[in-house]
Amino acid sequence: MLSGVKFVFETGDWKSNLLFAMVLSLIPIAGPIALAGWLAEMHQRLVRRHPQPLPKFDFADFVHYLGRGVAVFLVGLIAALPIGLGFGVVIVAAVFGGMLAGAGGGGESLVMFAVWIVAGCFSLACWLLMSVFLNAAQTRAELTEDVGQALNFAKIWEYARATWSKVIVKNIVFVLVAFGILLLGMLLCYIGLYPAVAVIQIAAAHLRWQIYDNYLRAGGEPIALKPPQWLPSEAQRYQRGY
Repeated sequence: MLSGVKFVFETGDWKSNLLFAMVLSLIPIAGPIALAGWLAEMHQRLVRRHPQPLPKFDFADFVHYLGRGVAVFLVGLIAALPIGLGFGVVIVAAVFGGMLAGAGGGGESLVMFAVWIVAGCFSLACWLLMSVFLNAAQTRAELTEDVGQALNFAKIWEYARATWSKVIVKNIVFVLVAFGILLLGMLLCYIGLYPAVAVIQIAAAHLRWQIYDNYLRAGGEPIALKPPQWLPSEAQRYQRGY
């Protein structure tokens, strides 16, 4: 998990990359989609062992990333929808259940808190379970950039079944690490929250690669990668001879 955070700062372009990631997060709709395309390129480069796995973000590549990020962004929304609805149902049920249990006052207030504690534990368990399937869908989306392949339930189930234990353990640790990063950003007069979120997003994508890499090392079936593409900025530099 810490290796994902360390990865963000391993290139000489980390300052500009974080700056652009922050800017993209502030641009409505198009920004997060382009960011998803950039992270998909990063994930694919990590799988291919590219010498520069985190490409320097260049606004000349914005439209390129925007086109590539549509499928990844859509899959993230579709996969996260059941999680959001499930949490909403659990929260509403817990609130009303706790209020009804504690309506009589006295010792019944203890029942109310007990209901909320049970609901909280149940929500955590559901989140951990759903995170396994969300990780599978996001990984497939970033590597294939195809909605149909990413949402192939049979393939999602196969990958989730093979990686569930690692996903749960790594996600628990990553949440703690992310909380520490966000807390540090808040201590920096809240301005630090923007780069903190950017670091977490890049580190989370790196974590998905770590899980996939472990899966391959254990003999898992590789996910068909989208054929490599020249980034517009890199193609221009190559044509100019540097």
